[in-house]
Amino acid sequence: MNDLDALALAESAAKTSRDLLRAGQGVAESAIGRDIKLQQDKASEAMIIAALREGAPFPVFSEEAGWIGGQPGAGEPWWALDPLDGSWNFFRGVPLCCVSVALCRDDRAVLGAIYDFNRDELFSGGPGLGFRVNGVATQPPERPRAVLATGLPAHADHSPDGLARVFGRVASWTKVRMIGSAALSLAWVAAGRFDGYEEEGINWYDVAAGCALVEAAGGEISVTGKVGEPMHVRATTGKVKA
Repeated sequence: MNDLDALALAESAAKTSRDLLRAGQGVAESAIGRDIKLQQDKASEAMIIAALREGAPFPVFSEEAGWIGGQPGAGEPWWALDPLDGSWNFFRGVPLCCVSVALCRDDRAVLGAIYDFNRDELFSGGPGLGFRVNGVATQPPERPRAVLATGLPAHADHSPDGLARVFGRVASWTKVRMIGSAALSLAWVAAGRFDGYEEEGINWYDVAAGCALVEAAGGEISVTGKVGEPMHVRATTGKVKA
């Protein structure tokens, strides 16, 4: 399967659970610490995994189920999936959540699709494939460095020192936004709605597709950490002026 076919599959799979996720507010199965698990997380995951595995039976690394189909060898393709990024928002009826699907090789996302089912916006692309919003090739506008998206994920350091580090890295930005969805934040960086994104303690399935989109739009990505462990991710659009 070439990357264009894989991108078409990712786009289609990301929309598979649209009707389910549009149907209503989330139903909680558990809430442990700062994390929540919803019935819709698992139901969406099952639908998307079935679509991905039918189209390209690569291993899948997903938020709810972990590795499916074994772990890939060096250079082999695999899917990274977050079937509902922004679960707390979804649970509370806040329309800032999405589905995130990425194709990866080793520890790098080569393409991705992020579907904002509330607004029916599909962000997709990858390095060398371009960046598209609802199928239309898009380039972010050139703007001053002003708006940073960040967050405090469940696995972040919430101690006073940890929070101080967060404030330290956002202080130079004109505005800071926490929308509660890392994937959607990165999609909006790629689209030029935000100028940058930085988050510590985030999971790869949350950011993989978004990293591919930022690179597709000419932006820069920095990732520290290993797949399967909390990571530190930075992204800036390529149109940001110093």
